[in-house]
Amino acid sequence: MRKKLALALGLAAIAAVGAAVAAIGPTGPGQIYTYYDANGSVVGQSSIHCDGTPEFWGKATKNYGVGYYICDPEP
Repeated sequence: MRKKLALALGLAAIAAVGAAVAAIGPTGPGQIYTYYDANGSVVGQSSIHCDGTPEFWGKATKNYGVGYYICDPEP
């Protein structure tokens, strides 16, 4: 019984951390997060350009999509 409880708590903790990390937004060059309202309309965007420059506009929400830029390697 204790093993099942410990396993359930561990899985819940992992899920909570994963959700928190996903909500942070982009973490490296080439990532872009687009945020949507409940109706599916775009309400914000957060990105880190290939040169490392961050950009944010609008509002961050729980509904988002993740995309990536294609960054050329430095010569």
